[in-house]
Amino acid sequence: MEQTNTTNTTAPQGKGMAVAGFVISLVALVFYFIVAGVVTVQAALGGGYGLGIFWLILSLAGTGLCVMGMMKLGKTGGKKGLAIAGMIIGLVAVILTVLLVMGIGKIQDAGGEFGDKFKEEMEKAKTEMSSDIQNEMQNVIDSAATAH
Repeated sequence: MEQTNTTNTTAPQGKGMAVAGFVISLVALVFYFIVAGVVTVQAALGGGYGLGIFWLILSLAGTGLCVMGMMKLGKTGGKKGLAIAGMIIGLVAVILTVLLVMGIGKIQDAGGEFGDKFKEEMEKAKTEMSSDIQNEMQNVIDSAATAH
């Protein structure tokens, strides 16, 4: 007689989403510090929000994939450890990136003030150098005229 297996042998679903979310969240957190430095310099030089917004979307995508994977794993009886870890890492990355994006305006203002002061000092130095050069040229012309 044949025996049929009546137990449900379907594999838990959602593990791929959990792994993808974990990897994206980890990348978002690890490279956050490099991105924060680049965004700070960019904002100080008058740049916009582009990279900061992109990083925020990346962090949210990783967190969202972890949440979806965790929900699917919960329904199908899979282990959710990797999804939970990815979600926590993603939330940390999201919080840091939100703070960075909120600070870009302040960085731009500070960079603008510094840029205005720098421009003012450069104009003053240019004027002083210009008058010094004109005086030196006049002295050379005068000495050449008296030498002949």
